[in-house]
Amino acid sequence: FWRASRPRTCNTLLQKQAISLSEFMWKPSPLCRKNTLAEPCERCNLPCQRARDPPCSHPCPSRCHLSDCLPCKALVKRSCHCGAMTHAFECVYYNNLNAKQQLKVRSCGGPCHRKLPNCPHLCSEICHPGQCPSVDQCMKKVNVRCACNTLKKEWVCQDVLKEYRRSGRDPKVAKGQFGVGLIACGGDCVKKVNVPAAELHQRKVQENKNPAAEVTNVPKRRKKRDRGAQEPVQVSMWQQMKRYLVVIIALAGLVVLGLLIWKGVYQISDWMNEMEEQKARERLLRAGRL
Repeated sequence: FWRASRPRTCNTLLQKQAISLSEFMWKPSPLCRKNTLAEPCERCNLPCQRARDPPCSHPCPSRCHLSDCLPCKALVKRSCHCGAMTHAFECVYYNNLNAKQQLKVRSCGGPCHRKLPNCPHLCSEICHPGQCPSVDQCMKKVNVRCACNTLKKEWVCQDVLKEYRRSGRDPKVAKGQFGVGLIACGGDCVKKVNVPAAELHQRKVQENKNPAAEVTNVPKRRKKRDRGAQEPVQVSMWQQMKRYLVVIIALAGLVVLGLLIWKGVYQISDWMNEMEEQKARERLLRAGRL
């Protein structure tokens, strides 16, 4: 029998007082059918709230039910150990694995390619969890130089790290400075450093002896012309005569043009007077006929 406020298999509470349940979909038992005075059993339509087995964070998608929950088919995303790719597993498959198996299936199967913490090289192991096993066992070749970069030798990377620890220096340096200064300078280094110093000293001595010496073979700069000053222009007699002739011709042309205009205006005035006289005569003739 189910009583009021008692949790069902889905962990929800019933609000009514029920009598008996025996089958899925909350069908009443024969005892419930015979008792006609009993209040009908309440049916739960809420989503299932039972904890999953194996445990996961995804809720059951079904409504309240008596049978076991279906396996969780939700996708769980997990990145590989080196971060190169992301896996998608079914929740029920991934949660049924133990911790060791989960770490194994998360490996992408490719090279780790994570940067090693104490040297400029990358891990050459297959994608793996935790710290790279080749941190102190890197077998890559490294060029080791003296402090002035004159001498150069080829060492194994793990030997370089050991030398850094032995000398008490930090191996975490820039990629271009890794291995520099681990071997001592030789005689060639001293000669290389002393030659520029001797040349500089000799040059200073020569400058002190001839402080006022001028630099030879230097091209002199040309003086710039004064753009504002204008050179005088010589005008010939023929050019002056041409100018006067042009002025005279222009004046004569203006005089002729004025005469033509005056004559034209005079002719127009005479024509207008003739037209007025002709109109006056026509008016007189019309008046005489009337």
